[in-house]
Amino acid sequence: MHESESVRVIVVLPTGRSGYFGPDEYGITWQVRQAIRVAGRISPGAGVDVVLYGEPADGRSADGGIAVRMRVEPEFLEKWAGEWGTISDAGGLSFLEDRRPATRVERVFAVGSSSMSRPLVALGEVTAILREAPGPTLVLFQLDSRLQEAEVVLAIRAAGQKAVFWQLFGWRHSIGESFWIQGGMYRGRVLPNLAVHFSANWSDRAVTRRFTRWRKKALV
Repeated sequence: MHESESVRVIVVLPTGRSGYFGPDEYGITWQVRQAIRVAGRISPGAGVDVVLYGEPADGRSADGGIAVRMRVEPEFLEKWAGEWGTISDAGGLSFLEDRRPATRVERVFAVGSSSMSRPLVALGEVTAILREAPGPTLVLFQLDSRLQEAEVVLAIRAAGQKAVFWQLFGWRHSIGESFWIQGGMYRGRVLPNLAVHFSANWSDRAVTRRFTRWRKKALV
């Protein structure tokens, strides 16, 4: 990895809870906007890859759930948010004939149907991106459950430690901390390219600094 290489930023977000949608802080749109700020600090004007994950809207059985990835450039964020960061029936009014039409995210995911999402399917999408475009990458990955914890860590280790830094985050009451504090894992003491932040409220400046410090060490 060379310092002059461009950096890819990937943000991974669950869709199970209706509270993730809308203009409020810490929702999907807020998270993507924060990720774009990080990308801009590293490579001015850069966009981000977004991976959304959850259960399918059509109710079919999907072992492990589903994930969808897309590219979001800064100038198209608001348009993207109108289809993927907003839902029409957040108040449970789907029975009304004159309610607003379903947005794209509602047609793909069973939004608001679950308080726990399975992250491994999304991690598979991220590793696919890394195979297609290897190079320095920052992954911002939101968890909202205690599911598949060990599997996630093993998959991150298998992805390699030289080119990719994984910043996991999620509310403490949702993801817990007992697993992630083992051996100082949340501080990068188990895998040097893995950190965990116990909140969905994170600072783009702090994340950028953490990634930059790790990248300088990885270049040695």
